[in-house]
Amino acid sequence: MSTIQRILNVDAAIVGGGIAGLWLLARLRERGYSALLIESERLGAGQTICAQGIVHGGAKYSLHGQVSRSAEAVAGMPELWRRCLRGEDAIDLRGARLLAEHQYLWATGAPISRLAAFFASKLMRSRMDKVAADAEGAHAVPVALRHPAFHGTLYRLDEPVLDVASVLTTFAERYRDVIARSQGPVTLKADGTMTLHCVGHPQQVLRPAITVFTAGAGNIGLPWVAQQLRPLHMVLARGINLPGPLYAHCLGASDLPQLTVTSHFDADGRLIWYLGGGLAEEGIKRDRHEQIRAARRELSALLPWVDWNPVEFATFTIQRAEAQQPGGGRPAGPGVFRDGRVIAAWPTKLALAPLLAEQIEEVLRSHGVRPRSTDLRALMGWPRPEIAVYPWDRDDLEWS
Repeated sequence: MSTIQRILNVDAAIVGGGIAGLWLLARLRERGYSALLIESERLGAGQTICAQGIVHGGAKYSLHGQVSRSAEAVAGMPELWRRCLRGEDAIDLRGARLLAEHQYLWATGAPISRLAAFFASKLMRSRMDKVAADAEGAHAVPVALRHPAFHGTLYRLDEPVLDVASVLTTFAERYRDVIARSQGPVTLKADGTMTLHCVGHPQQVLRPAITVFTAGAGNIGLPWVAQQLRPLHMVLARGINLPGPLYAHCLGASDLPQLTVTSHFDADGRLIWYLGGGLAEEGIKRDRHEQIRAARRELSALLPWVDWNPVEFATFTIQRAEAQQPGGGRPAGPGVFRDGRVIAAWPTKLALAPLLAEQIEEVLRSHGVRPRSTDLRALMGWPRPEIAVYPWDRDDLEWS
């Protein structure tokens, strides 16, 4: 005698457990929606765990001398994230950690560098302060730059830097009962259902009112999605010669950061410098050895008082998945595409995940999806995904 399989009806099924999916899950759950998140690997695997953790406040996008749409979109994000970290918002992120309260903008002696920094400081007075180089302001200078040979101009930005894994962990613990791991890709069938698979557990069929794909590059599996990939060749540095923690965008002979540095500690407690910016964007044309040589040249030119010879380097590539733009340009904000009751979404930047969640909730309301209670006890014993591993703790990295 056959058994009729019970179908679980939910308001929203979110496919993809990066920062976009987790923030959306939290927003919908806090507003009473029966939302469920599904992840086939680890939470944060891919773009999120490889993010530098910077909550951008718009300075990076104001370097052309005008407030761009990108700058306007991110202007309120640092304060919003700080409220959440203090537990003063519906999205309660108490338990997540900041690596640094502020990011710095470091202009070298190049004329374009000084000019771009000047324009940005004038346009963003409330979120950007010049750090004095005299004795009174010396304590505000990052340890790595406290050297007589440092002659750059330094601005302190209202851009906190997050410990990304702690953010993922906080979400995972707070919403554990509505996060499920499913083996293999999750696909939406023609009848509007999807099936969760896991060895040792009976299949679970879901019928969501709205399905949201926040799987980053994994969204490419949707035939109607207009997605673009912009690769990065990131660099890691470690060793006792690193001159202390640093969180800074460095401007050189361009109006865009030639180097973005954040600092982290690996599983063995060693200091790691994580290098992005122009080095990572241009580095996609270089192989591993060429990219390491380029990083050594860059660092030696910017911090010549440091002996970089004993420092070890490693590189890896990642794909930034974004909503497609004319000519492959940078998106000004989050990307949301809809096909009936299916949504594909990208936050563009980690900092913009709250804005993306707000936009998606508006789509739900426009489709008449209202919060309703759903009994999710059928998923109580279902496996939960683990947290992704930081790139500097990966076993497959080659250091040299």
